[in-house]
Amino acid sequence: MKRALITEINTLEIGEGKDPSPKSNEVIVKVEACGICATDRHIFAGVYPMDFPITLGHEYSGTVVEVGPEVKLLKIGDRVAVDPNVFCGICSFCRLGLVHLCSILTPLGITRPGGFAEYSAVPEQNAYLMPDSMSFEAGGMLEPLACAIRGIQLGDVKLGDATVVLGAGPMGICLIQLLRISGSSKIIVVEPNPVRQKLALDYGADVTVSPDEHLRDFVMEQTKGLGAHVVYEATGNSKVAESTLALVQRGGTVMWFGCCSKFDSIPISPFWVNDAEITIRGSFNNPFSHPIALELVSSGRISVENMVTDRIPLERLLEAMDHKNFPDAIKVTILPGMKSDLFNNRA
Repeated sequence: MKRALITEINTLEIGEGKDPSPKSNEVIVKVEACGICATDRHIFAGVYPMDFPITLGHEYSGTVVEVGPEVKLLKIGDRVAVDPNVFCGICSFCRLGLVHLCSILTPLGITRPGGFAEYSAVPEQNAYLMPDSMSFEAGGMLEPLACAIRGIQLGDVKLGDATVVLGAGPMGICLIQLLRISGSSKIIVVEPNPVRQKLALDYGADVTVSPDEHLRDFVMEQTKGLGAHVVYEATGNSKVAESTLALVQRGGTVMWFGCCSKFDSIPISPFWVNDAEITIRGSFNNPFSHPIALELVSSGRISVENMVTDRIPLERLLEAMDHKNFPDAIKVTILPGMKSDLFNNRA
């Protein structure tokens, strides 16, 4: 099969690999669509240290073409969306239901071969049936939506809360939609890119603003001088994460949702956090949020398909690993079956 293999930092090879064979509880999925995540780019660039070689890609969907002997529910021909979190089920965290924090988590597309390939071996419990009405591209978007759902759950947004989302990329757009149906009375989106500002408004933001030295004043003006109840950092930029503390109201919650580099650090005033009773929470991955994401998309409550702005063949993955080659893209998606002469088939 054709697959993309990261052999070392900033080195990617497209070539032939051995077709995967299913273990007893696995299915083989023909990958139809796989989104490129910032995490993929960070691993490729060495921002997130990882053992190489590895086939990345954890936002994918496809068709079941082979099943292991102990597979119970899935069959050949089923259309499935993949939850990449492969957990042990027996460690302390798994027993608490925090499977995404599993002590020996081995995610597809991170430590196990993932969706930047024609075929992928997937445990049956990690493959969710998709309705025929859902496109494969939308199926691939269920993974980032599932992560955003976890962020909303941890942020504990209440009816009438004012919220701020910093960053209107794929995660930010998912958060905006979820905040809207969760009852946020005002959604303020901080985003420098005019194209993404417009998209944020289209998906439910009340107001957008570019980040500058007057950002705190703007947020205070929009929230009657109080600040936001919940602030979401969705860029993965440590400087942006630092700015969140100036935007939240006393007694509010800061959600560090974007994945910053493990080498970054920021100054925090313990006095301010204590005196104002600020809650700072991280949100990493998701436990069992895929079924919720699937229901929200299939019911039409959340829209994800139009977030896929660029579709490219596997052969052009290296170009897409540099986001500067797609400056206005929201989500770039790999279509392994796409012919290379149809490169960048923009929606």
